[in-house]
Amino acid sequence: MLKLAALALLAGLVATSAVLPSYAQVAKAPNRPNYPSSGPDHSCEDEMGHMRSVNAFDIQGIRDQKIFLYPICEDPTVPGKNNYGTLFIDGNVNTLREPIARNATLMNALTARGYDHNDVISLRFAGGNSIYLYVHQRDLN
Repeated sequence: MLKLAALALLAGLVATSAVLPSYAQVAKAPNRPNYPSSGPDHSCEDEMGHMRSVNAFDIQGIRDQKIFLYPICEDPTVPGKNNYGTLFIDGNVNTLREPIARNATLMNALTARGYDHNDVISLRFAGGNSIYLYVHQRDLN
């Protein structure tokens, strides 16, 4: 009888230990935001090298879409012009600033917020027929 009880207890422990890790995936974490770390290894321009490539034909096809601007690496507390030279090379519009300048939809969105075509770092097509422009104001006006 004692052996049977010990065996049943052991079987219960084995079953519980197999279920606990899967329960940990389902259990809710505390309700707090998940902010990415901004330690010394993180740089504000890290994401720019991972954008899908675009070409002049893509830019020419932009008309009347909703344009969202996202400033990147603009820190007015840093003295000087806050110039991130590689930021403009790492983006996906390095050679496409002239086609951007010829696109009225993009230029209207840029000038409304104090930017120009030379401030664009990357362009991303998003859901809902919208466009995300990642910008960095070179002179931080």
